[in-house]
Amino acid sequence: MNLFRYTYAWFASCFTALLLCFIALYAMGIRTNLIDQTQQQLRTQISLLQYRLESSAKQPDYQSLLQQLPPVSPRGETRLHVLATDQQYSTTSLGRQPQTQSQLLRRLWSPLSLQQTLLGNSTQAVSLTVSVPPDALMPIFWQRVLPGALLGAASYLVAMLISFIALRRKLQPLSQLAQHSVTAKQALPAVNANSHEAQAWLTMITHFNQQLEDIFRRQALDASKLKTQAYQDKVSGLGNRHYFINQLDAWLDNPQQAGLILLKSTLLDEIYQQYGFVTGDSFTRQLADELNSNIVHTQVSLARLSYDEFAVLLPNISSDKLKQIGQAMLEVHQQQEKAHRGDTSDSVFLGLLLIEQASSASHVLGQLDNILAQATRNPGQPLQLADNQHQVPSFGKQQWKSLLLEAIESNTVAYQYQPVINELQQQYHYEVFSSLKAKQAQYNANQFLGAIEDVGAGVLLDKHVIAHHINILNADPAKGPYAINLTTNSITDPAFNRWLDQALTRNQHLSERLHFDIPEACFIRTPDACSLLCSLIRFHKFRFGVDGYGRYFKSLAYLDEFRPDYAKVDYSYTHQLNDELKKQLLSSICRTAHSLNIMTIATRVETETQLERLSDLFVSGFQGFFTEQKLKEQRIGKGHSALLH
Repeated sequence: MNLFRYTYAWFASCFTALLLCFIALYAMGIRTNLIDQTQQQLRTQISLLQYRLESSAKQPDYQSLLQQLPPVSPRGETRLHVLATDQQYSTTSLGRQPQTQSQLLRRLWSPLSLQQTLLGNSTQAVSLTVSVPPDALMPIFWQRVLPGALLGAASYLVAMLISFIALRRKLQPLSQLAQHSVTAKQALPAVNANSHEAQAWLTMITHFNQQLEDIFRRQALDASKLKTQAYQDKVSGLGNRHYFINQLDAWLDNPQQAGLILLKSTLLDEIYQQYGFVTGDSFTRQLADELNSNIVHTQVSLARLSYDEFAVLLPNISSDKLKQIGQAMLEVHQQQEKAHRGDTSDSVFLGLLLIEQASSASHVLGQLDNILAQATRNPGQPLQLADNQHQVPSFGKQQWKSLLLEAIESNTVAYQYQPVINELQQQYHYEVFSSLKAKQAQYNANQFLGAIEDVGAGVLLDKHVIAHHINILNADPAKGPYAINLTTNSITDPAFNRWLDQALTRNQHLSERLHFDIPEACFIRTPDACSLLCSLIRFHKFRFGVDGYGRYFKSLAYLDEFRPDYAKVDYSYTHQLNDELKKQLLSSICRTAHSLNIMTIATRVETETQLERLSDLFVSGFQGFFTEQKLKEQRIGKGHSALLH
């Protein structure tokens, strides 16, 4: 019960008690007055009979005298007993009918009766008894009580209405503040504090929200600092060797075609030797910024392996695109060298490796070192590319687009679903993974997504996947919820926003069964476009989450701005839980999301031991092979139970 209902109920109880007391006192007053009037009439009747008996010179006609008396009540009774002759006379009103009086009526109304001996000193002495039954007074009683009772009831209703309006107006600010949750995704509502209490509450909640925001900012800053200490190179601002190997290990656990670039700059060693650490650090930072801004590809992992080496991991890339990025990095270094000392020299070498499968990170880095060594031995060709002879032949970007268009037209896009469960082992949603088929081969999204995003075809894929699953959910209420990954093309395309707005408007009833995964890069690199999309999804009461949470070296403060429903932690944090540093970092970023009531989901959970360890690190959702097996066992158990019954 809220404050308004409690206060209004208290007022209603008081007014009701007052109304009942008023009616009771008013009725008692009417009853007393009516009894007094009746008794006065009875005494008047006795006095009148006594006067007529005394005025009579001869033997009176008692029956005639009784009938001439005015009736006290239509149901009154008068009895006369002649003491000398023991004769009795009585009169009863014509309207009198014997009635059985109830127990309550007998308690509230005792019979009204007066008895008096007249002419007691003469031979004409008589005993006169005049009585009125209680039921004869009830019509008169109700006739007098009802107007007052109705007036009291009307006053009661008016008072209740006035109290309702006054309380509603007075307590509305407090009600608004009470209904507002400090973990809500909406801002504190505008409140007109029209009382000291409301002003006090508003001040308290505002202060409380500020404290929560300060706590969140401190947690986000601590997580960012811990992340920086663990994975970021202090000089360049890029990832360090630990970060790069971690990203490479995560890729090797689910290998697809990818490219690696290793850049070695002898110029850096020269600058550090000649000009010192201040100039060397400044040049390193400037070179790193230029490299980072000139590499155009999705899901890039750029790191500084040593003081003069930079490495890049580029998933889902073709040989031609890898060469283009390598050439761009070479030109960036040459431009920085020319700006520093006015000319260029053979001071930079790049080794490029295109791979499909590898045994370990050390093996891949060993291959990359060998390629770089070849480049350093051949200054005339500072860029060396080595192809893995066992890799699967890749399509060009337009071929991938054509394959996608054919699959959409023929409705042959294949789907796989991986369940996500919460900490109570209950299903949260199924993440949707799309794949394309061509010439008896099947290609998953990791292989073609980068290519179709480069040609702007990601919107076509997202529209098809969303429309397909909306149809599935409408056809079968038992299916879902589904989580659909959105491409960066869709997030930055206003036309897609309009299309999605129309689709969600028509299917508002699916708001609890359709979720959207948005890459973390979009929250950081394109916050304006991402804000429009998130506002649209939130307006229709659908849910969205962050995919690859914690991958980038930016502040995690974007969580407070966008308030996603869940965050899927990047796999690089969850696959080596024996590393104490990674455990601390995972706990820090998950605690940051947990403080905003955002569900954190760990991906690629393979064993129950891994799930138990993650549960202690503010992780509240799990996705991977283990969750699939868990749900299968639950379904099999339910099936067996159904057969037994």
